[in-house]
Amino acid sequence: MGFTMNKTLKLSLSALGVLTALSANAGISIVDTEEGNFSVAGNVELNFNYQDRESNESGDHEFNQDGRVLIEFAGEKYTTGGHYVGVKAQPLFESTGAVNLDDAYFEFGKQDAWAIKAGRFEAYDMFPVGLDVFLEYSGDTSNELYTDGAVYTYQMKEARGRGSDGQLMYSQAFGNLYLEVSSMIGDRSDLFHEGTDGGSYHGQTISSSKDSFLIRPVIAYQMGDFSVAASMETNLISDAIVTDQGVDISDRTGYGLTGNWAKGDWSLNANVAYMDAVDENNFSAGANALWKGLGVGYVYANNEYENKQISGWAEGEVSSSTLYASYEFTDVLEVENFSVLLAPTTPVFLIT
Repeated sequence: MGFTMNKTLKLSLSALGVLTALSANAGISIVDTEEGNFSVAGNVELNFNYQDRESNESGDHEFNQDGRVLIEFAGEKYTTGGHYVGVKAQPLFESTGAVNLDDAYFEFGKQDAWAIKAGRFEAYDMFPVGLDVFLEYSGDTSNELYTDGAVYTYQMKEARGRGSDGQLMYSQAFGNLYLEVSSMIGDRSDLFHEGTDGGSYHGQTISSSKDSFLIRPVIAYQMGDFSVAASMETNLISDAIVTDQGVDISDRTGYGLTGNWAKGDWSLNANVAYMDAVDENNFSAGANALWKGLGVGYVYANNEYENKQISGWAEGEVSSSTLYASYEFTDVLEVENFSVLLAPTTPVFLIT
């Protein structure tokens, strides 16, 4: 759904999606001594997906199966002074025939103190949704794209990681206090990419781009069964992504707050995120609960659009509500680490 009018738009869309995931994990510790360790591990995930979409314009039914095999190679070397160096690589072999990469990084530091990590990885999760379920949003993960004209459920993940051009992160632990400063370096114009048109934002084509430098500091504190974390993310390079009207759309700053309470079989998460972008403000809030294998959650998002720097686009608000549930069957057929996850979701969008 695209915005092509200056007037206020009204449109509702509902969809039902069901994901059934089969996963199995295994690992072999080849070396495990006081001097270091080396292990080979991995997991297999198969997904059976069904989506039933309904809108004012057309209906769309999707039924498919996908999945991947992940192989992990990890090793660490320790010194007598408490320092260490480590490396991890996780190639992904997808059922489509493609070969990708999950994590691949090098790190060094002091155990239970500080660390420096470089490569490809994900930083602190500021918008956890509970169990490992996939919620299909525009920009729902750190690598997902911003789809121009679609509801954007911002989750503090534009600078979280797993970018194609490299990352660097410093972290430090002071007892119950944890500090982290992560960065992403390189071309980020692909965040707005759409097909072969070179990307667009509020209907305007991206005309030029250069390497960005995104930073994402996090501060977290653990208080018994409760933890809380605050973060922000922003791009420090001006004119990194410019439209054909000469507007710098890389000027984006996000803020986030998340809290968790966990005790026994219970785990509760609450998240808030806010993005200040060009002619656009995005607010998201979510809450979810886990009890043993059962999980339920709710995510609300609101987008506000203006016609100040970029003219000729829509003006108004878009809201999105997503209710989801999941249940994990563990040790299926009495096989350790073989799980089946059922996860239906129902998002509803309203543009006013």
